[in-house]
Amino acid sequence: MGRMEEARQSLAWALEMNPADLPVSAPEEQKQPVSRLSDIFRYPRSLAVSWITNLGAQTGYNGFLLWAPTLLVQILAVTPARAAFLMIFVNLAGLLGRIGMSFLSDAIGRKASGGIFGFGSAILIVAAALSRNIFFGTTSLFWLILIATNFFVDGGFAIVGPYLAEVWPSSLRTTGMGSAYGFGGIGKVIGPLGLALIVGSSNVITPQASVAAPVPAYSYLAAWFALAGFVYVFFATETKGRSLETIEHMLDDGAKRRTLRVKTSTIR
Repeated sequence: MGRMEEARQSLAWALEMNPADLPVSAPEEQKQPVSRLSDIFRYPRSLAVSWITNLGAQTGYNGFLLWAPTLLVQILAVTPARAAFLMIFVNLAGLLGRIGMSFLSDAIGRKASGGIFGFGSAILIVAAALSRNIFFGTTSLFWLILIATNFFVDGGFAIVGPYLAEVWPSSLRTTGMGSAYGFGGIGKVIGPLGLALIVGSSNVITPQASVAAPVPAYSYLAAWFALAGFVYVFFATETKGRSLETIEHMLDDGAKRRTLRVKTSTIR
């Protein structure tokens, strides 16, 4: 950003070096131009993919975790303390999911693993709602499927987050990522709001979970996960095996072609 002395001080601190041992300024060709928020619209594909996948993931995730503990209390007829204990296993599955999805995205690529996250979450969350009355002895199938669901739901953020850093050029990386996280944050509102409208709750912020409406409520959340999976499979750019420099050249070439098409269309 042209603040070379501040950059030198920060880098020296991180490397535990004397600032005097680092060059004062970079060569002219390495200096980055100052970016503006409006520049993110020069990359519509990156914008659409990062914003929509974030929105789908955050909407489904927040709605899923909002209802799960209360539904465990109601369906299993247990105390809130017992439900909190059962949620430990659900959250542990999310931790394992993040580890597993991290390896998966490197093994088969971002598009395929993003699709698995989105569609896997959608299928399992509906399956959980449908199995709410099924027990194996004293063990609830609903609870077991919640554990499997969170492997994908929570684990998916190991794909969603890092992928944001790969689909923006370096000069817009933090701006693009921040805008996507901000837009996805709308999910924290429309997740509970959508559930409230479905169950007819008067409280649109924290609607009361009800065993009478888990299928339509979880189907609503599943639709958001499926949307994220659909975008990954059909619109995302595969970044596996490509350096950030190569990806940036691809993005810049695409932006230049779109600009040329717009200018040509204007002339005509």
